[in-house]
Parts: sequence; structure tokens; C-alpha cells
Amino acid sequence: MASARSLAQHALLALKRGRQTRLRAALEGAQLDRRDQAFASELAHGVLRRERLLDHVLLGFAHRGLPKQPALLTALRLGVYQLLFVPGMPAHAAVHETVALIRENKGFANALLRRVAGAVADRAADPARPREELALGERRCFELAAPLPEDEVARLALQHSLPDWLAQRCCEQHGLDGLRQIAAAASCQPGVFLRAVGDVDALVSDLQAEEVQVERAAGAGLLRWSGGAAPFRTRPFQEGRFVVQDPTAAAVAAAVPCAAGDVVIDLCAAPGTKTTLLAERVQPGGRVLAYDPDASRRERVVENVTRLGFGGVVGVVSDPAALEPAGSVLADVPCSNTGVLGRRVEVRGRLQPEVFEQLAVVQRQILERAFALTEPGGHLVYSTCSVDREENEDVVAAMLGAHPDLELLEQVTTLPAAGEHDGGFYAVLRRGGLTRAAAARAGHRAAIG
Repeated sequence: MASARSLAQHALLALKRGRQTRLRAALEGAQLDRRDQAFASELAHGVLRRERLLDHVLLGFAHRGLPKQPALLTALRLGVYQLLFVPGMPAHAAVHETVALIRENKGFANALLRRVAGAVADRAADPARPREELALGERRCFELAAPLPEDEVARLALQHSLPDWLAQRCCEQHGLDGLRQIAAAASCQPGVFLRAVGDVDALVSDLQAEEVQVERAAGAGLLRWSGGAAPFRTRPFQEGRFVVQDPTAAAVAAAVPCAAGDVVIDLCAAPGTKTTLLAERVQPGGRVLAYDPDASRRERVVENVTRLGFGGVVGVVSDPAALEPAGSVLADVPCSNTGVLGRRVEVRGRLQPEVFEQLAVVQRQILERAFALTEPGGHLVYSTCSVDREENEDVVAAMLGAHPDLELLEQVTTLPAAGEHDGGFYAVLRRGGLTRAAAARAGHRAAIG
């Protein structure tokens, strides 16, 4: 019979062996109750967020090196993750249930995990020993058998399971303090935020009536899910009264210059959360045209638009050639996802140094199409989930150099904050000339004169 731990192990192995590219997809289809499904997801995501550190912990006790068998190594990582990072998990349960996943070398696994469990101390970590002691909370720490690197950049990379080259790149671009913030967010479980559609106070009351705990978050209409029942099987969700959206993503849609009656184009629109916020802003009388090149992802846009009741405001476009220029265009482009490493846990295992240059080429191409769809006098908003300069400021600078009639009004880089918000970037640009509406008004005034 499947268990949460066995599902987590199966999903992680499927990802490592290339049978799946997304962890969420690998976790689907198991016959588990909601609580076990959620625990399996927590374990699998947590192991990927902490993989380098988990291996370092194991190496401190496994003197012959890490085991070569993928299933055994994955099980050991799951065991160490539970011992260190699952609050309230009894050590005997973590060890026993992990060993139960293993077909061979049970004695080795049992002894190794017990040695790890014995190194957990019920006291605060000594701040003077950051290489030897790992803080697991205010009153709990882990005494490392093998110290972390002396160099802080290398130490942060290992402690938060980032590639060394990526940690160095982040430090060069954002300084040591910026790296500390990016690294901490990368190994932390991200918050779940709900953007209300309609009355926020009524939504809070109705969610609490169904035992969903929420609290106000920074940003208009945003709530943080803080515990209790899951919000996604509630009546307010079915009625389309909220959508999941991080504060950083909501800020991008809020930065698009538009008002009631305007037409806005949303390129790369899936899953449609920014689309629906734009739809709120252009009512009454406005229109949002949403396009995404992936047909299956366009279906997600339709689902969100339909559930939230914006079918009369949003048109989901399957052929970009059918789009005509509009006063505002949002280009939320594919990127490295370096601002959401805690959420997109698979990304750090695939990133390579050359990917930024490759992505910048694609981003420029999409931005050129967005520029062509922006009316003279209109606004173009470029955004990513990245905190890397080559994808962000450098792409904008290249665009400004290629189009002298473009003016940069604002650009904002948001570094991720652990549990508080994702990282990302947006730039607001204005194209020279008059919009069609403004030109029509000017022509009307000239005719009257």
C-alpha cells in the first residue's frame, strides 16, 4: 500500500530519471487521502530544496561515500530531511519509516540515520560556530560531522543547496546581503497567498467559517493562508472569489498602466492570474486579450478566467496574428526562475551558466513582438520571475537602444524574502507618439476648432 513517504520517493526518482520534468506531475495520481498527499508533497519539495545540504550531512557520517543506488540515496535524503526539517517529527518514526522504504542495506541505512538523529541537539545554535552548527529553529540545532566551507558564499551555496556558480553570480550582482536573502528564500517553503476578487472582509469571514486560517498580507486584496483547512475545496473558491497569487506577481499586474474601458494585451498569459487582475482593472467597458504559446497552458487561463467570472472581459487568443495593437501590453516572459527557486524546486538542478544568454535572446524576441503590439503613446510592461541582470536590466537596455522612441518610466527588482514574497522584475516603458484614442480626441478638437 502506498504511503506519503513512498510516494515522495517515487516522485523524486521519476524526476531524477527523467520520467517527469515537474515534481508536481510526478506526485499526481496516488490513491492517498489529502493529508498524506500534502505530506508527500512537503517531503519531496523539501528534499529538492535541501538536496546539497542533505548529502553533506550524510557524507559526514557515511565514511565510504554516498550510496550509488538511486532508491537508497533518495530514501536516506528523505530520512535526513524529516529528522532535521519536519517540526515535531519523532526521530524513531523518521528512521523506522525510512528504513521501511529500503529493500537492501537496511542495517546500513538504520545505523546512518540513527547517527544523524543523535547529532540533533535541543538548544539554540551557537552563532559563533556557523560552520559547525546548523540552526533548526530557535531552540534546536544540528551538530555537523563535516563543517561547512569557510568562505561565506560557498557556505551559503551548500547550506541552501544552490550551485556554487549561481551563488557567486548572485553575490556579484546583488552583494553578499542580497545573496543571503536569495539563498534563504531558495531553501524555504514559500507562502501561499490569495488575491480576493470582490469584498475582502466577506472573503475572510467565509473562509474562516470553513476553518481556513488567513491573515492580511501586503498588497491590495491579498491574504496569506496561515493554517487550518485548505482553501481550495471551499465554497468561496468554487464561487471564484479568490485566486492564488504571490504579492510580487500581483505588483506586476498592478504596474500595467490601464483603467476602466481600456484594452490590454497579456502575452505569455498562463496561468491567467495577472490576466484576471487586469480584467478587474479595465472594468467596466474594457477588454483583456490573453495569449500563451502553449495550448495546454491556455486552457489554464480559460479555467481561471471562467471560475473568476471574467469570461465577458477576457478573450483568450489562440492565434497571435489576430491581435491588434493596444494601449497597454504586458510581456511576462519565460525566464530562469531565479526569483522563485523555493517554489520551482526543480529549476536549480537544470540551470547552467549559459542559460541566461540563451533566455535573453528569446526574451528580446518576445519583447519585440510586444513592442509591435503597443500603440504609439501606449505602454509596454516587461516582467520576469528572475533576479538576474542579464534577463532583466540588460534586456530592457538593449530594447531601449534598438528603439529610440521607447522611454523607460520605471524598473523594479524585488529580491525574494523567505516566506514573504517571491522575487522578480518588471519595467514600465512608454512608446512615443499618441495612442489611437488620444489621436482621435485631438482630431475631434481640431475639427471643432
